[in-house]
Amino acid sequence: MRTRSRFFALLGILLAFSLLATACAGDDEPSAPDPGAAPAAPAGEAEEMDDAEDMDDAAPAPAPAPDDDAAPAPPPAADDAAPADDDAEPATAADAAEPMVIGPPEVDLIRVCAAPSFTQMYAEVMVSQGFLSDRGTEIEFVACLSGPAQAAALVSRQVDIALNTPDNMLGIRNADFDVVMFAQIVDTHFFDIVVSNNFGQIDCAEGDWECAMAALEGTRVGVVARGAAAEQIARQLLDSAGFDPDDSTYIATGLSGTTLAALASDEIDWTITFEPGLTRAELDGIGYRPFRLQAGHGPAELDWPSAILLTARDFWDSNPNTVLHYREAMVEAVEWMRDPANRDELLAGVVDFLGLELDMAAHIVDNNIGSYTVTGVLDPVRIGNNVNYAVGRGILAEAQQFGEFAVGPDIDAILPEELVAETDHVLICQAPSFNGLTVHVAVEKGFLGDRGVDGEFVQCHSGPANAAALIAGEVNFSINTPDNMLGIRNAGFDVVLFQQIQDTHFFDIIISENFGPIDCELGDWQCTMAALEGTSVGVVARGAAAEQIARQLYDSAGFDPDGATYIATGLAGTTLAALSSGEVDWAITFEPGLSQAVIDGIGYSPFTLRTGQGPTELDWPSAVNTTSREFFQNNPNTVAIYARSVRDAMDWMRNPANHPEVLDLMESFLGLDRSVAEVVLASNIGSFSLNGRPDPRRLGNNVNYAVGRGILEEAQDFDDFAVTP
Repeated sequence: MRTRSRFFALLGILLAFSLLATACAGDDEPSAPDPGAAPAAPAGEAEEMDDAEDMDDAAPAPAPAPDDDAAPAPPPAADDAAPADDDAEPATAADAAEPMVIGPPEVDLIRVCAAPSFTQMYAEVMVSQGFLSDRGTEIEFVACLSGPAQAAALVSRQVDIALNTPDNMLGIRNADFDVVMFAQIVDTHFFDIVVSNNFGQIDCAEGDWECAMAALEGTRVGVVARGAAAEQIARQLLDSAGFDPDDSTYIATGLSGTTLAALASDEIDWTITFEPGLTRAELDGIGYRPFRLQAGHGPAELDWPSAILLTARDFWDSNPNTVLHYREAMVEAVEWMRDPANRDELLAGVVDFLGLELDMAAHIVDNNIGSYTVTGVLDPVRIGNNVNYAVGRGILAEAQQFGEFAVGPDIDAILPEELVAETDHVLICQAPSFNGLTVHVAVEKGFLGDRGVDGEFVQCHSGPANAAALIAGEVNFSINTPDNMLGIRNAGFDVVLFQQIQDTHFFDIIISENFGPIDCELGDWQCTMAALEGTSVGVVARGAAAEQIARQLYDSAGFDPDGATYIATGLAGTTLAALSSGEVDWAITFEPGLSQAVIDGIGYSPFTLRTGQGPTELDWPSAVNTTSREFFQNNPNTVAIYARSVRDAMDWMRNPANHPEVLDLMESFLGLDRSVAEVVLASNIGSFSLNGRPDPRRLGNNVNYAVGRGILEEAQDFDDFAVTP
């Protein structure tokens, strides 16, 4: 990599671009897990897991286990299987095809998403009975407390394996994460229906799901979380029975305890939930089950296995033996659980793992043990049914073939053609900022070079220099705020965005300690702006992004922005000096100035835009990757490679295992002391986009902001300024 410095001047029409800095994101579209929260927590912090927020019954946690030298072999692929014999004895793992020889595991430690649920009980057995550790691999559990956290943990390499519903996995893929399934663990549903006894008995034959749904049409439905798997199943039941799902009311009731309370208190009429809620509802006389998805009742659209094991494709590519050993150890654990000779030990484990009474544990085991897989082999036909379900429910944009998302020794992988860059050298605007660190990492760690593209940095020390470089073709890529990009477009230059870097703000407010404390509740931005009316404001450059944000804060709080005095204070060092000397009362700035001001006692933040405090007009992603339309049209593969490399850099930075090296880079690239770098990293790593996909709704909010602030003469549609590499 070569570096050269250039200073560009711009005559007249370009908006100044304030250097970008600071900054992590799911759900149906798992666009990305909740950016503000850490993707995963130590397993000891886990609680019972929410299913729709946490990818449903989610994340299993297998564990080290000693036992069994040779891996039992998976049976033949479903396509090769013989027709079922109704009179035959139930299959067992021992009935599978000849044992497959698996080579030694490539790694001796795998990290697994964990959450307490009966579905994950197999993993506890893997630990206690030693079904994995004897194969040469140990397990480290990582608590994944939400669906977005699970996705974030997988893509940032914090975990290697997780458990999920197949439709949720497809939703993660829909958000452009290349996760793949490698084993089936629950062949039927773990979600099921409970009708409140307060609703009264339904005059339907047991198992007649269509009759039951006719009685439940237009009623109140309890779901774990809005929009997630439980609600999708409830909607499908109504839809398949011929009723409009929108005529019912969906209420988020959380996990089993609060859901049972909602049933008992008549807050809801029925619910889609899972164990231990299903069993406890019947035992405690709270509700009943007019039909059972677990028993195969229900529409054909819901005929699919409800839990699969998944990993990232690159983990499978690098560690196929490890993954296959894990699958076979899972099958051994399930076979052990099914053995009546082990019942007492199993019940003791369930009591300990789920915190249940012995009789409740016995009921749950008896009601659910039959739903566990026998072979662990993925069923292409029924999983294909789930693909159709995911498309129909809007979880997946378009159908995918089995080989695109499933891996295994008998599965023919369907892979996209590898991109070939049109040019092997690109010029990149660079400035020492936290979000600029993403590109620095992409180049320095080889994420870009390994794909055949050399990155050369051009120093862009101001907004005008940034814009001038892009327009003049002096650089090919530059990070900018979306409104600054819209301002450049307003000046007649066809620049476009292709990637979202930061989902929240990197600009934020700092008030000088010289100004004194403000008598407002922490987070009360309107009260704060009332106290700051008519004061002096430090901004990076006059008329650019920082000043526009300051003016919007005044405007949204009901004050005249022209009543304040705006002073250009530049970057962090000079802005902190201006705050310290009393030249300005407050400032809109970015990292490392925000953290340094607090650490050095120069200023404080009465509210934080980065955590979503502030007016709705400022609810938009603050940093996007931009290029010229001409460069994109001539080099689409290069732009796609660049975007993928930056995303890999963000994933790498999010992984706590890499934080010591990230801090080293922050010290050298940003010139920070280690103690300051630690604060900056902890405060901002959560603002990076998980998948880099531009958010049309929130970017539309930025368009309205740009029009309102006079940056853009008239609104533009998302497709006018955004391209998909």
